[in-house]
Amino acid sequence: MAENTQETKSIHDLVKMIESEKLVLPEFQRDFKWPIEKTVTLFDSINRNLFIGSLIISRPKFDLACKGFDLRERGSKRHKPKPKTVTHDVFENNDIYTLLDGQQRTTSIYRALKGFDHVYYWFENIETLSSDEFYDYNEKTNKVGLERYIANVVIKAPKEETLSVKISDLFSSLDYREARFLNEFIEPQLDGFPWTEEQKNIGREFAGALFSDFKTDIIKKEKLLSVQLLNMPLEKFCLFFERSNSQGMNLSFVDIVNAKVYIDFKLSREISAAKSKYTYFDDSLVDPIVRYINYLANGEVTKDSILRDLSGEHFKEYWKECLEDINYIQSWLKDNNWVFQVTKMPYRTMLLPLLCFYKNLKHKEFSQATQEQMNQLKFWFYGSLMDNRYGGGGHGSTNVVIKKDCDLLKKLAEGKNIDKEYWAKIRITADFESYKRIDNAKSAAFMGLTYFMWHKSNFKNLENNNNVSMSAAVDVHHIFPENYIKETFKENSDEYDFVDSVLNKIRINKISNIKISNKSPKTYLNEIKEKSNPEILTSLKSHGLSCGERLLDGSLDKEYFDFMKERFEELSEYINMIISAGEQLAKGKTKNIWD
Repeated sequence: MAENTQETKSIHDLVKMIESEKLVLPEFQRDFKWPIEKTVTLFDSINRNLFIGSLIISRPKFDLACKGFDLRERGSKRHKPKPKTVTHDVFENNDIYTLLDGQQRTTSIYRALKGFDHVYYWFENIETLSSDEFYDYNEKTNKVGLERYIANVVIKAPKEETLSVKISDLFSSLDYREARFLNEFIEPQLDGFPWTEEQKNIGREFAGALFSDFKTDIIKKEKLLSVQLLNMPLEKFCLFFERSNSQGMNLSFVDIVNAKVYIDFKLSREISAAKSKYTYFDDSLVDPIVRYINYLANGEVTKDSILRDLSGEHFKEYWKECLEDINYIQSWLKDNNWVFQVTKMPYRTMLLPLLCFYKNLKHKEFSQATQEQMNQLKFWFYGSLMDNRYGGGGHGSTNVVIKKDCDLLKKLAEGKNIDKEYWAKIRITADFESYKRIDNAKSAAFMGLTYFMWHKSNFKNLENNNNVSMSAAVDVHHIFPENYIKETFKENSDEYDFVDSVLNKIRINKISNIKISNKSPKTYLNEIKEKSNPEILTSLKSHGLSCGERLLDGSLDKEYFDFMKERFEELSEYINMIISAGEQLAKGKTKNIWD
């Protein structure tokens, strides 16, 4: 079967699927919220032959917690439909589908048709129905279509002398003959109307027309509903929903996992509890933790394996320990100055191999690692960032990289050095032109470099030579302010083209950055030196700016590219330290590689 098929179904088909429990709702679907007024609008659109949108259904290739449609009385506080696990085999063998998009519309239609909501068709008044425009007296038949002889779709009982039919009564009469329908639902109304016999016959004619039109043009008309059937591999299935935002649908992979394990483990509830308990836990960690739990349980980190193999029991076994461990690892990275803000790491999936290393250390303690092990771990960390190893580029898919690194760092913790061939494949950019063109201070390569600089020596505030407080608000500061370059070199200049280069950026606390504004480097740096920090040269050097004296004397104010080259030369010392450590590892050396 093709991955995606577009087909049409009738409302009758849809109702039959719900009644036979062939169409169910995945647990991650939000509750039914539509007010009955929206149901009225929906049926009015149907009457007018307006397109009411597509439904998206799927037959999952994994176990999933699913629930029935909400058929409670409106306002009821009774329990909502209770989810139960539907296995992959049941989906396949019993031809069961999940409704992924269109739940509000589908539930509204079903509730009205089955009488859980009371919605009425009101006919036009008898004067209009009896007019020559509407009724052919020679043929004794109506002359107009449903959208004209039906005056309103309403939730109110009919007013006096208004012929009406409840939608659920029409639906329940699908297998009736017209005479039975008229006798059961129309005649009791006509008996109470002070109409002439001719007017009653006209009322019967239009009621019979509705009986026929409702059956053929609404309930059994196949082109009214467009249904998209998803039939795709698991990885693509997840990606589809991560990128979908239709009719309020914005589902993540975590939503799907939550529905998969819902019966045995309430993932969403545990996520909320973890946010309150753990310092470094947030939503961005959920995906890595889910992958890591699947790695522990099933040896894989791919989404298809997670949806196929991961269970609620696995979460019960590993969730709490993983939260404790990943919080500790992030704390360790920060305490040992390997990073300055763990929640803003470019790739938090890098925490997974670190978890494997930590979990398999003797006594599960970093202090028990040898210096050789830590040498390799340090280069893996900074080298992977600077090589953009987790960005899905030259090293293959992120899943492949995560799995390989988890296996290797697990063995490293157990005492087996990583093969030199592995280290030789990590390549770090070290040329001026490349760094000049990096304009995002959050890029993995620049973050890896600045993490390493922070590890060697903390950055200093320009205003007082104290360490930059990474727990406070931090800004990326342009050493040559953007407006200064625009005014000095003009907007169409080469200098302005490269104003956002990372070679023109350092990290300082936000308040300090605001005060600097758009002054020249000479102006604002001398102001700071005279007012609050006579040791500003030391502060600048901590950011890789040994050209501080030239910045202070103004000789670089009009030489922006000279400044960038001097900054790069300073940063190159740190880059070359990392490259040198990698070259030694690639030769099989693991001792003293950072000397």
